[in-house]
Amino acid sequence: MYRIILLTTLAALAVATAEAHGQIGGPAAPQSAAAPSPATPSAAEPMPAPDAARLWRGTITYRVSVGADTTGADTAVWSVRGAELSAVDRMHVMRTVAVVESRMALPSFSPIASTETRAGAVGASESRIAYVQGRARGTLAMGGRETAVDDEAPAGTYDFAALPALIAALPLRSGAVWTVPAYAPYVRRVKAYRVEVAAVETVGTPMGPVRAYRVAVTGGMAPMLFWFSEAEPRWEVRGEVPAMGVTIEPRSRTP
Repeated sequence: MYRIILLTTLAALAVATAEAHGQIGGPAAPQSAAAPSPATPSAAEPMPAPDAARLWRGTITYRVSVGADTTGADTAVWSVRGAELSAVDRMHVMRTVAVVESRMALPSFSPIASTETRAGAVGASESRIAYVQGRARGTLAMGGRETAVDDEAPAGTYDFAALPALIAALPLRSGAVWTVPAYAPYVRRVKAYRVEVAAVETVGTPMGPVRAYRVAVTGGMAPMLFWFSEAEPRWEVRGEVPAMGVTIEPRSRTP
């Protein structure tokens, strides 16, 4: 779910709060140079339509490890209410508590709203975004300041917090490559994320071994890896941010 993306932003938020206190709502900070790309990367295909019927629904508890620290925990819930899909995460990690919910319209997965609150080692922050008429509108509070948000989010844009649920709802197959545009409130813009599906691997879990697609997501601050179950309804079996020593592992599942 969103937890693995959240972890990639914690360090950046700490730096932003300390060094760019007055820049919320201003131009996005320059990104560090990306790792060299392969000489002939696979061309992205048109992204197929996601299908919520592919998603497992219920609650999963995860252990979150950051380096040698294995004390982090996360509770993730995917649910459908009427014509909406909700993806919620409640995370305790790195002395930070975060609660995130992304609401999406079905069957399109187009974003309706996204909310996030954080408090802890990197200070407090909150974002409340509604997607209306091709715009992302709401408020962003960080470093003791609140800024109004009114940014472009054209048709075909997804919500950053919903990326894992969206990917899991796609017809995964080894070798597939897609580009997913998603709006991220803390960078105030739509970014293109490259999704590459590798071979199915067997992942050990407390519930037994699970065959899962290995999926790499690039285009953000750090490459992310996900393992989504081969069998449907599909769930997130594992997650990693290798550059930051982050690992997400399931502990239990409850429908």
